[in-house]
Amino acid sequence: MKLGALLLAGLLGFGAAAAAEDDFLVTSGKLSSEDFYRLVSCRALPGGPCTVDPVRWSPSRAQDLAVGFAPVPSTYPPQMIRRMSGAVDHAIAEINAAGAALQLRRARKGEPPDITFHLAPVREGDSIEGTGLAGVDGQVIGAALVTIWWDEGEDLAEAVIVMAANLPLSDVGPVVLEELTQAMGLMTDIRNPAYDGISVFSEDSNSVTRLGPQDREALRRHYPPQDP
Repeated sequence: MKLGALLLAGLLGFGAAAAAEDDFLVTSGKLSSEDFYRLVSCRALPGGPCTVDPVRWSPSRAQDLAVGFAPVPSTYPPQMIRRMSGAVDHAIAEINAAGAALQLRRARKGEPPDITFHLAPVREGDSIEGTGLAGVDGQVIGAALVTIWWDEGEDLAEAVIVMAANLPLSDVGPVVLEELTQAMGLMTDIRNPAYDGISVFSEDSNSVTRLGPQDREALRRHYPPQDP
C-alpha cells in the first residue's frame, strides 16, 4: 500500500497536492558524520531535530533491489540512452561497494523493477508527461526528478527516476549516481561549499562520479551491514 510519496527535483512535496519546499539545507564547514547523516536522511540541521521521518527499503528488499528502465520513447536521443545505461551500471557498482546492507542489480527481462528510470522526451524546465504516474506527470523537471513511495511502516515500496533528455553528456554520470543514491531514502541535499566536488549530495556541484567518504558512511548508517 503506497501511503506516502516524496518528490525531489528542486521542489520537495508530500503527495501530489502538497505545498512545495526546497530540497536542500544550507550549512557551513565540514559536518560531523552524525550531522551529515541526519541531514540527508531526516532533513535535520546540525544540532536540530529531524523534520521528516526516515524511510528505507526493508532489510529483505534492500538485499535484492532491481533497477531497470521503462520503455524508452523513440524520440529520446540514442547517444543519451547509451550513456544513461552505462551510468546506471556504474552507480549500482558504487552503491554496492559502499559496505552497506544493500545489493542492487539490473532488473531481469520482464521483471518489474523496484527502481525505474524513465527517459522522458522532455527538456529541463518542461513538465513531465507520459509516465502514467500520479504525482510525477505534470511536475516540472530539472536535470532529473526522483519520486519515492513508502508504506505505513515507512518501508520504501517503489522509486521512479525521470531523466531530462537534454542533460550534457558530462553530467549524466553524476546525476544518475545522485538520483539512485537518493532513491535509497537519503532525500535531502546539502548547500555547503565544503562538499562541492566531494559529495553526491552537494546542491551546487554536479561533477561527483564516486561516492564520497561521508556518502558511503551515510549509506552504511541507513543500512547497517550485517554481522558475519
